[in-house]
Amino acid sequence: MAVNTPSDNKPLQHTPMMQHLDTSRLWHFASATLLLNAAYLLIIRTGLNLRLKDPSLTGAQVMLSLPPACYAMYHLEEPQLRITVVLMATVGMLFAALAFDTRRMILLAAYHVLMYGVVILALIQWAPERIDPRVEITVVFAYSVVLLLISLLGTFIAGLRHKLRKRNHELREAMAELKELATRDPLTRLPNRRAVMDHLAHESSRAARRTPVQQSLCLCMADIDFFKHINDTYGHQIGDHVLCAVSSTLQTTLRQGDFVGRFGGEEFLLMFPESTREGAAIAAERVRTAIESLHVDDIPPETPVTISLGVAVHHPGDTADETLRRADEALYTAKEEGRNRVVVAATPVGPARKNA
Repeated sequence: MAVNTPSDNKPLQHTPMMQHLDTSRLWHFASATLLLNAAYLLIIRTGLNLRLKDPSLTGAQVMLSLPPACYAMYHLEEPQLRITVVLMATVGMLFAALAFDTRRMILLAAYHVLMYGVVILALIQWAPERIDPRVEITVVFAYSVVLLLISLLGTFIAGLRHKLRKRNHELREAMAELKELATRDPLTRLPNRRAVMDHLAHESSRAARRTPVQQSLCLCMADIDFFKHINDTYGHQIGDHVLCAVSSTLQTTLRQGDFVGRFGGEEFLLMFPESTREGAAIAAERVRTAIESLHVDDIPPETPVTISLGVAVHHPGDTADETLRRADEALYTAKEEGRNRVVVAATPVGPARKNA
């Protein structure tokens, strides 16, 4: 009859796990673990993981960590300690739940159960004295249930992540649409008055930092001639076509870096950020010529679409409103002089400059 000794009654939890694993086996387990971690680190440092479908290497880490764990479970002298290794191996499934979908989680769970089954079969074959089949059946069943629950949890988390990505995408689209509605004219798709004034404030701030010898900001107010007559004669739909055609021509005629927005009604504001008085006048004349040659369907040739423009230079010390007012005055001068022309505002000198 077997006699229990004090050492036999020693609680298992107070015995270090490594005391139940042969030193050579322990080195094998530690070496394999270190090599795997070094390989992961090397792949991440070299950026090779970014070429993979799973750049986090979650699947590789979970799957490749099991063989060393199974090796340790097979060689453990105390059967109860296999449960400790099983629990440690299960931790990887928790990380996988944050990255994998349902199918991959179930495959990983099946892989865990399969690997544990291989350990049990190996023990039955070569070390039956260290295994109790009835206990192992219970362990396998419990382990399978735990892995199934983790897989279901992963499915739930994956569903939440998918919904969150979808909501974030919808939110970005909604924000872009709101920004478009807030800053774009719905008819011409040009920046609306609010966006025009914001851009004018930005450009005038930039102009204030330039030295007097550098190029200046020039503003140009433009207005479609006899637009009310076009609307009254041919209808508002044709008037909208005229606005869109003029807007498109303005955009294609201006140089890169220039700006055009719908100021209101049939009025447009053009900005030439780095120009001169003469350069802005040439650009405005180029715009006038392009509009004059514009043909709009349903409008007969005897009713040409033309535009009047008023140009003003933004000088150091001027406010944006002052320059805008001088451009507007130049526009009305062009209207009074017969329309379809460019008028450049005179440069105020001395005290008159502040009263202009």
